[in-house]
Amino acid sequence: MEELKMLTREEVAELLHVHVNTISMLREVGIIDGIKIGKNYMFSQKVIRTFQDDYIGLDVSNKNKAMISKQTVEKRKKDDVNKINYHNAIVGAV
Repeated sequence: MEELKMLTREEVAELLHVHVNTISMLREVGIIDGIKIGKNYMFSQKVIRTFQDDYIGLDVSNKNKAMISKQTVEKRKKDDVNKINYHNAIVGAV
């Protein structure tokens, strides 16, 4: 059940060693998805793990850099899907 525990903005900021405003910016840009509960957002541990995996080596230190990094991640994911589809088409043709 521990994986179901939701994290507050402050808890995520502490885990990632960043300011709470950085967490808000990452949510606003669409890099990490939160669930709004009342006036605050909560974040799943899975979302934070995915962020760490997807954005390793990228710069998300400000809004502009975060948006560029998001485009990079989206392109990587699209390229991965295209490679899988290509592979499946080749295997299916054999």
